[in-house]
Amino acid sequence: MWNSAIAALRSVTAPKVLYFHHVGNRRNPYYTLKITARALRKLIESLLNSGFSFISLQDALDSKKLSGNYVCICSDDGFASNYEEALPVLKELRIPLTMFLPGMCMDNHSFAPNHLFAYLRTQVPDHQLYAELPGLAVKFGLKESESISSTLFSCPQDKRQELLAWLWERFGLIDPALLLSQDKPFLSREQLGQMVNEGVHLALHSHSHADLSLLSYTEIKQEVLDNIRAFEELELPYKPWLALPYGREISDVSMQSLRKELGISRFFGIRSHMGDNLPHKILWQRISIEAKGFDPVLDLQVKPLLRTPKRR
Repeated sequence: MWNSAIAALRSVTAPKVLYFHHVGNRRNPYYTLKITARALRKLIESLLNSGFSFISLQDALDSKKLSGNYVCICSDDGFASNYEEALPVLKELRIPLTMFLPGMCMDNHSFAPNHLFAYLRTQVPDHQLYAELPGLAVKFGLKESESISSTLFSCPQDKRQELLAWLWERFGLIDPALLLSQDKPFLSREQLGQMVNEGVHLALHSHSHADLSLLSYTEIKQEVLDNIRAFEELELPYKPWLALPYGREISDVSMQSLRKELGISRFFGIRSHMGDNLPHKILWQRISIEAKGFDPVLDLQVKPLLRTPKRR
């Protein structure tokens, strides 16, 4: 598998940015995908042994001449497994890491709606959710889709908290505040501080992990401002880079406005094309390496070739 990934990576010239969410042997109840620490190590070692160099995202963005065998590693959402499982592997192999963090989740302050929807799916059988969908569609404006997850996520942004509250009451689920206290699924202030001292860079991922592509510019800007405020309240440094939640891109006009007004210098999506990640581009692309979601040939070679590059 990793040999195919290596061949695919060699087929492009710009730095490739790989990312994950949760590292561990067990599934995170608040996120559906994972990569084990063993698989993460195997991937990195395979790339190192084949002549690839891992550099920080900062170095990749700053360089005007980087091309060829360079790879960056990132993670999203700030799950505690970044500290417990990923950091030991990355430190041993001397691999730089950048973490993109939703403001409301930092220091276990709150869950973002997407994490609660994921938890709901682990607690309530599908047939029970299907039985409620007709009424929920009318009450919350849901759009029927091929999967329950997609149907639930079709709920408008401004009604998601209300929908989650209804579902929590209907199925008698544990209070989210108690879950946060018991599980501590996200990185604490102390862990984040230690990781910064180890050279890990922190960056933005919106405040509530909102689908920014569905919001007005005013709403997008507020999400970013709230994200920045969360870093400032915890007295943590952050880079002016924004990983777009779900990888869903916003308009070039919105990106340029955020750059001008808030100093956001780079944005990250997940729609890889050939010719991505060049120094002059404000939008870079990343590729997931999580278990069952990372197909080296398909994601690193075929998809970028099939997609028509968007002009930025």
